[in-house]
Amino acid sequence: MHADIAQDLGGAAMFLDVDMMRPESPGWDSHRINDGATALINSEDGVLTYYRASRQAKNSVHVPFGPSPILATVTTKKVKRGEELFTTYGCSYWLAPLMEETGESETGMTDNIVLEAKEVAMDVLKGMKGAALTHGSEAAQLQAEFDKLCAAK
Repeated sequence: MHADIAQDLGGAAMFLDVDMMRPESPGWDSHRINDGATALINSEDGVLTYYRASRQAKNSVHVPFGPSPILATVTTKKVKRGEELFTTYGCSYWLAPLMEETGESETGMTDNIVLEAKEVAMDVLKGMKGAALTHGSEAAQLQAEFDKLCAAK
């Protein structure tokens, strides 16, 4: 079974562009957040094991904030000072190197995998709603500044 998660969430697409070569800059550190698990086996069981472990360890999500492509990192659980932040990269991130090595194709989207992937997407959606509620005025101000910059060009 194939599912379009973006369509299930209203058609919104989300992209994350991580640049490990980006120089250190206060406020721009989300690219350092790790996944809480790794997909090690290219099978339904391997993907399900990954999603369940990653979601259990995850304590943050990346959400669109202000003008595209800016993202904010939002915690999904209470995080203690000094505690590492984890998110979910998605099984394709981990399976790509395995597939290159073995020449296999990626495990299909079974009903069970779709359910787990939807849960991950719902965590992002909850984070987006929380950020909009808590920081809506900051996002609007950021968008207004971006619009001014674009109009000046």
